[in-house]
Amino acid sequence: MTDFILSIIDLFKGLFRLLKVDYKKFRVILWAKLTDDNRQEKSVVQRKSKKQMSNSLAWIAFIYAFIGVLVGLMLLGIQDLFVSMVLVFAIIMVMTAVALISDFTSVLLDTTDNAILLPRPVDSRTLVVARLAHIMIYIMLITLSLSAASIAIGTFKLGPVFTLVFLVSLIFSVLFVVFVANVFYLLLMKISGGEHFRDIILYFQIFMAAFAMGSYQLLPRLIEFDALKSFTFPIRWWTYLVPPAWMAAPIDAAVNGDLSGPKIILSLLGLLVPVASIVVVIRFLAPGFNRAISQMETVGTSGKREQKDKVERWNLPAFFSRLFTSDPAERAVFQLSWRLSSRDRKFKLKTYPTFGYMLIIAFVLTLIGEKNILENLQSLPSTPKYIIFLYLGCILIPVVVLQQRFSDQYEAAWVYHALPFARPGDIQRGSLKAMIVKYGLPVFTPLVILVLLVWGPAVMDDIVLAFLNMVISSLVLAFIGRSDFPFSRRYGGAAESQRGLSGFIMFVVPAFLGLVHFLMTFIPYAIPVGILIAAGIVYMGMKAYGNIGWQSIRV
Repeated sequence: MTDFILSIIDLFKGLFRLLKVDYKKFRVILWAKLTDDNRQEKSVVQRKSKKQMSNSLAWIAFIYAFIGVLVGLMLLGIQDLFVSMVLVFAIIMVMTAVALISDFTSVLLDTTDNAILLPRPVDSRTLVVARLAHIMIYIMLITLSLSAASIAIGTFKLGPVFTLVFLVSLIFSVLFVVFVANVFYLLLMKISGGEHFRDIILYFQIFMAAFAMGSYQLLPRLIEFDALKSFTFPIRWWTYLVPPAWMAAPIDAAVNGDLSGPKIILSLLGLLVPVASIVVVIRFLAPGFNRAISQMETVGTSGKREQKDKVERWNLPAFFSRLFTSDPAERAVFQLSWRLSSRDRKFKLKTYPTFGYMLIIAFVLTLIGEKNILENLQSLPSTPKYIIFLYLGCILIPVVVLQQRFSDQYEAAWVYHALPFARPGDIQRGSLKAMIVKYGLPVFTPLVILVLLVWGPAVMDDIVLAFLNMVISSLVLAFIGRSDFPFSRRYGGAAESQRGLSGFIMFVVPAFLGLVHFLMTFIPYAIPVGILIAAGIVYMGMKAYGNIGWQSIRV
């Protein structure tokens, strides 16, 4: 596969040399990157089941191809070809940009290349172009997967001319997306000064992940597809500022023969802007890119002292650990888990998007129905839908509890075995309390305020019961993963691949408790009795969890 990709790249060696790239060194670097990707995938696969062997990239392509089928159906449902192509390219370009920023940030910002290659006779332009080519290979795979259904449907419906022009427009759309992503990175480095750059990228990834999941729920409910079928896209002055329109115009011109002035201008923009943008990236932005990354690493190191001073001035982990723990070992692990969850970027990337997604789910379940949103909002206080909001926390916090077993620095877990802990249960319980306090209280408090504002203080006992049930749900998942210390298992390992049961229970237990809670609202004095029972379960569960012995721990 690597040799096949490089043979295609060889066809454009003249273009690379025109851009003053040392093609021989560029090819060697790109070969090393692709080979390393293959080896990394195989080393991970060795720890997975045979069914998953070396199929991760194929599965990614399959998932995007499935989404592409839904995108391609626009060619059948929308009458105007220009409108359908604008929507198709808008979806493809947005999803490609999200994939580029979400999946390849580590590749783009990796300073390992600088440390190894820059001391040698390799100029920064060649290095950045190799990095961009490496990313574009995978982006093209994603893009082709997304557009495969559109190509098949368009070829069947409109003929081979559509296929040829569509593929050309697709290549230029990828070039433009890569340019936009690089400008985004460089501007962000300039604005943030490098110190907070990685954090900003992380929160952008979290926002985009939550936005994508929320759009999946909201858009089908808000779009009127009958009106979209006959919708037309009149060309106005602002149309020339819409990149998907640049890519759609040549297809409409080639298939329908529309050679009007606006379509020709849009087609020229789709051809010239991506080419000019890539030239700008390679010839002018590339030299400063590596310099900015190196400065970011230097500033990031010096910024640790400022962060330490800030922690010393206001030490939340120490304050809450004294409040919620009594054992010294438990208190120490409470503070450790609190800080590790703040510093582990992958942990935040895997947990934070769920918070936004669940809010979208609550919005869909409570405000979208047969009536319009305003009518549903007005009738909300007379419904028992506050149960939905309260039990969001019963799902969100177990997500954190499930995820806190994993870390990129899992090798450091040897410290749990080296320190003189009498019982590993102290470690487990301290970490569980840290996750509940750090994430449970901030998530549950806004939900409580919202419920009190809409439904009033009459549901205060329901709030208490829901919070206790959230702790019970977290305890159930914690007992299932009791054999693992916090942040002691690597991402992508056997422990993560075998957590399907935990993920299933993560939704089933809160759903069951929420159903029981809802039925109890029809029984007089059932809620206060339920609070007493739940409090007893929490007390006994925490005590039993703290008594876990070393025989239960997996080494």
